[in-house]
Amino acid sequence: MTEIKQMATAPREERETIISYECLTGTWHIYTDEPKHARKYEKYVTHPQRKGYNSAGQLIMLEGDIDKGTVSISKKVHLTEKQKERRKQVLQNALISHRASSRSKKSDIN
Repeated sequence: MTEIKQMATAPREERETIISYECLTGTWHIYTDEPKHARKYEKYVTHPQRKGYNSAGQLIMLEGDIDKGTVSISKKVHLTEKQKERRKQVLQNALISHRASSRSKKSDIN
């Protein structure tokens, strides 16, 4: 059963998002009073325990189990041009080293 409340949005410095995993049941649980996260995860929580809305009717709080039990968190990393060039050099050096190693193993066999 979903408890629906009309409430005020939490101040920015007090907002939180907590995603936890229960090993025994294999379920992920979310609690968030960050409106952006509540809207993002709403589609993954089909049977929420609690939902909170502001006076304009916008979702601002969500609590419940995440369906299908998978959570993935990733962060996009933006590299500078210098970092991209260094990464390219490291990969080329690794490839050259691998090729040289392969050649020496072949010559040892012959």
